[in-house]
Amino acid sequence: MKEISFNEFVEQLREALYQRVDKDTKIDVHETTKNNGITYHGLIIMKKGCNIFPNIRLEGFYASFKERISTLGEIADEIMDIFESECGKNNLELNFFTDFQRAKEQIMFKIINYEGNRKRLENLPHIKFLDLALTFYYSVEQEEIPGVKASIQIEKSHLELWGIDEGALYDLAMKNTVKKMPASCRTIFDIILNILEEDGITPGKKAIDDFKEKSGEVPMYVLTNPKNYFGAAVLYYPGVLKNIGKAFGSDLIVLPSSIHEVILLPAKKWTDYDSLNEMIEDINENHVAKEEVLSNHFYYYDLERDELRTPD
Repeated sequence: MKEISFNEFVEQLREALYQRVDKDTKIDVHETTKNNGITYHGLIIMKKGCNIFPNIRLEGFYASFKERISTLGEIADEIMDIFESECGKNNLELNFFTDFQRAKEQIMFKIINYEGNRKRLENLPHIKFLDLALTFYYSVEQEEIPGVKASIQIEKSHLELWGIDEGALYDLAMKNTVKKMPASCRTIFDIILNILEEDGITPGKKAIDDFKEKSGEVPMYVLTNPKNYFGAAVLYYPGVLKNIGKAFGSDLIVLPSSIHEVILLPAKKWTDYDSLNEMIEDINENHVAKEEVLSNHFYYYDLERDELRTPD
């Protein structure tokens, strides 16, 4: 059997879906650009009477089809199930976002890589921060779209819709993000122990003591927010790195593990700086989703100067 290309798969899938919907329904396939220039193809089914159109990624379905895990018909049926489930929520009022008086309480900021998103940033209000960029998003709450944990990227066109400028946007985002997503700094040991407990595993006292001893040789701390969602933004919170540096009595090394969190090391406990960037690049390549990569190098926080900088 000849292997069909992705474009051929998409066209055949559209035909199969059109056989499953009424004549007034439209099916659109478009390319979407996400963080770090990562693109994917999304399929939207637009039916009269529905105001929720789930954006269904097709790359995973194509892989399933190529590996003969699912047939084209089975994939079409699964997509229809997703659509019908979401379309059933057709009483959703969209003014939670379009009405600024409602939207303003959920405006937040996150940090992404600047160079990796240079083109995309042309359409986004942003602030350059070292070789990173602060961008802004609307945090979707459960009562607005039940069962969904999501965000809406704020674009320049949204500021025109709301009638505000970038300064007002920044002030709102700073106030909301620091208040609603407070900084959380925990040791790697505490996080691993918590994961084990959630899985019903209780390590013995000797195992705990041994791990504590080893982790104490080069202590590592995870800095994020309570939701571990866009938690790298905590780097920009006023006073956070200064307070942590004072507690450690040391400058800090910041490892950008993802857009959701960073890892802190007391600088006085680390001497092999040359290996850090290699380690970060390896982790980004093999363990972090490409659209969640923050940076390929470490940052240095100077406690005396209260300054975060890129390595010399």
